Amino acid sequence: MTTLIISVSSSALNAGTSTFGQQTDAGAPSFYDMHVTGSTNPLIPNGVYDAYCIDPTLGIRVEPRTFNADSIEASTNGSFQQIKPTDVNYNALTQVQVDKLNWLLSQNFTSDPKYAGKYNYGEVQTAIWRILGFSQATIDSEGFGRFLSDNNRNTVASADIDFLLSAANNAVTIGHYVSPPPGTNFSMLIDPSPLTGTETAPGIQPLIVQLKNAKLGDFVWLDSNANGIQDTGEAGVDNLVVELWKDGIKIASTTTGDDFSTIAVEHGFYQFAGLGAGDYQVKFVAPDYQFTAQDANSNTQDAQDSDANTATGFSQIVQLNAGESNQTIDAGIFLGSAISGFVYCDDDNDGVKDAGEVGLGGVPVRLQGTNDLGQAVDITINTDADGSYSFTGLRPGTYSV
Repeated sequence: MTTLIISVSSSALNAGTSTFGQQTDAGAPSFYDMHVTGSTNPLIPNGVYDAYCIDPTLGIRVEPRTFNADSIEASTNGSFQQIKPTDVNYNALTQVQVDKLNWLLSQNFTSDPKYAGKYNYGEVQTAIWRILGFSQATIDSEGFGRFLSDNNRNTVASADIDFLLSAANNAVTIGHYVSPPPGTNFSMLIDPSPLTGTETAPGIQPLIVQLKNAKLGDFVWLDSNANGIQDTGEAGVDNLVVELWKDGIKIASTTTGDDFSTIAVEHGFYQFAGLGAGDYQVKFVAPDYQFTAQDANSNTQDAQDSDANTATGFSQIVQLNAGESNQTIDAGIFLGSAISGFVYCDDDNDGVKDAGEVGLGGVPVRLQGTNDLGQAVDITINTDADGSYSFTGLRPGTYSV
């Protein structure tokens, strides 16, 4: 059994934690900072972690009070799915609640630059409690107002809380939610218990602890001019499969669609969240399309170019650091062009296929040229019985028949 000693602090308190103040948050903005010492658990070594609370009706003393972490729960797939919340003095959660919590936490609403500081930790903490089934009236009655507002530095807006709840519901119930891949361990539940002489009140607050999860994603678009760059007006493509690979193994899959974490309605968006630090690859699966050129313009426009290998659909290997959000892995796709025509017996030798002039089947037709990837193209086919031929699925390029 692994052990660790924890204490919690709040940026809403003064340095001595005795009265309200305005301190710097020790990590990413979060309801509490959890300080770990004496750890023998490799998943949560000594350090400072971002934490949220499970139950607004329970309390936990801030520093210098310290606690044992008697129950440390993390699932094998890095989410709450395998956790038994009864182990931390809370009623069992439904799978839908679990998925909503995972999605909400994995978005990093308080720290990802994507959200430009729109959401604060008080709004995220309130959304967590609401997902867990606590009413707004119960939350308001527990006296957390100055903690939630970071001692009046933030405005906890009901409209933002409502959006976070709606977004979590849409992502899980009708969206493209992807549970964190196996082995990620991006969050844990910790159930504190008193150390002798430091705490006598029963019912100490269980904590949700975040372990600096990373995100990887962005966009699949219809590259109408097949130039490998996302140009103005080129639309995203929904319902295409995108896979996440690590060490040569597919570990997760999703489909493109709306980004439920934003108010606007997007198309072609995908996201893998709740990831641990490491090396990943994205594979785009678009069997009815071709991929535009990879890393156009010598990869000088990484946020707008296509990262998919034209033959395999794989991106380059992407190294993610703890807590990093990489939103540059895109794929441009297009429908291949066609060159077609007829070979026929021109009875009157006028160069026009007139009514009654018969097509010639089995005639070899050769296509030559160079495509946009600089590849030589040399294809020979035979005409059909009616004299028709068609070269299909062609990439942009210069060709002759």
